[in-house]
Amino acid sequence: MGDNAAQQNKKRKSKWETSYSAMSIRDAEKRLGIRINKLKATPIDTMLAKPNSLGGADVNKETMDAIKVKVYERILQYLAIEGYPTEADPDFNEANVSDLVFSTIGPVLYFVQKMRCDIRLTREKEITSVNNETGGVEEFVVVDQIAVSEEKFVLVIEAKRTSIGQAIKQLLLSLKDLWDNNGGGVVYGFVTTGQHWQMFSCDGASFQMTREITLVFNGMDEDKETWMKEGSVLVDFMLVALSNGGIVKEDVVVVAV
Repeated sequence: MGDNAAQQNKKRKSKWETSYSAMSIRDAEKRLGIRINKLKATPIDTMLAKPNSLGGADVNKETMDAIKVKVYERILQYLAIEGYPTEADPDFNEANVSDLVFSTIGPVLYFVQKMRCDIRLTREKEITSVNNETGGVEEFVVVDQIAVSEEKFVLVIEAKRTSIGQAIKQLLLSLKDLWDNNGGGVVYGFVTTGQHWQMFSCDGASFQMTREITLVFNGMDEDKETWMKEGSVLVDFMLVALSNGGIVKEDVVVVAV
């Protein structure tokens, strides 16, 4: 059994020379051609260029609000069952983060699936650069099943409890490799702990990012108005990523957690 495990590990490692997680920040910056800590937040209005269209169909305000309310309710259900996500809780771990992320994206993906029935959530998917130089295994992946033998990545999710800097590094490397594989368009990604989120985009020449969004806060069950005004912007970001990226133009959308 030990020999079999060693052979499987060797097989997995042979698919890329260096994993995203193993690269240093300096090496990642050389590959990306940017200084990660020099990235500045893009205004929300700029990133929300087309928040009301999905697959050619308009998403009106009533529909958007209904999706946001569903996300809000799912998050409240999570908080009631698993508690508030904080490092002060010794029992809070990456599995809890994954649960929170799934609760957040589930209603949005369900809505998109009704518009496009060929997307599916899968586990343990690999991302590899065109030359197999870099790559990684992502925990949650949404794929667009274009044909029996063809599929494109739509959303990629890796649960992280802490180490946002490392998560950003891994996400940017993923975006570069995915853009290279696509050969054009715009690719999108999210970095999150479940509680805080940021969206990133890459057009092959540059990267953009939003400011941090606080999706979950203490007392949100009694302050729906504040959540709808501030936290629910994440739903707008997701639909922009899906409408401008993988769903319409068949680019790739990544979510790194």
